Amino acid sequence: MTGKSLRKPGPKGQKRADHLMEVAIDLFSERGYSAVTIQDITERAGVAHSLVYYHFKNKEELFNKAVNNLIDKQIRQYQASLQQHTDPIELIEKWIQYNIDHSTVLMKLVRIMFDRSISRDATPFARDAIRHFYDEEHNILSRNVARGVRQKQFRQVDPDSMASFISTHIDGVFYGACTQEDFDIRNEMERMRNTLWKILYDHKETIA
Repeated sequence: MTGKSLRKPGPKGQKRADHLMEVAIDLFSERGYSAVTIQDITERAGVAHSLVYYHFKNKEELFNKAVNNLIDKQIRQYQASLQQHTDPIELIEKWIQYNIDHSTVLMKLVRIMFDRSISRDATPFARDAIRHFYDEEHNILSRNVARGVRQKQFRQVDPDSMASFISTHIDGVFYGACTQEDFDIRNEMERMRNTLWKILYDHKETIA
């Protein structure tokens, strides 16, 4: 292991690295990994090439760290918001609302995921980070569906199957938003929400 890999940036250095990762995410989501160069990133960020290579070994490492950073940030933000709720209905509602409120950032992640899924040069690190995101989402949803079933708030359903159902439909909404003009994420999320409660809950009208 080299000295460079052991170096931890100070607050200013970390701020610069975070800025580079944010710019990289924007470009990777707009153009795809293969079409983006280090020069594209430095021009958009307004920095010299040397600054990129000070923090990252190459474009691949920048991509991997940027994706992992974005995923970890989204998971941490949602987990922090969960501390305010204990009711499984509120928690699932919060997850759906979180996806609506953070749709701009999440759409970037969806575009990157799609680009990587069809690319032959997708790195194991990126695949692992994306898998981690889906695993965390599945665990959050499955755990709260199971809690609702135990508390007799929900019908007897399989928590893992329901978690997969919700996750797949959220993905569908975001892919629709990426590929169709004038796609209303909020409206489509609301449709999904209504369908979900019809499946889970016997008396939807009492849920507010």
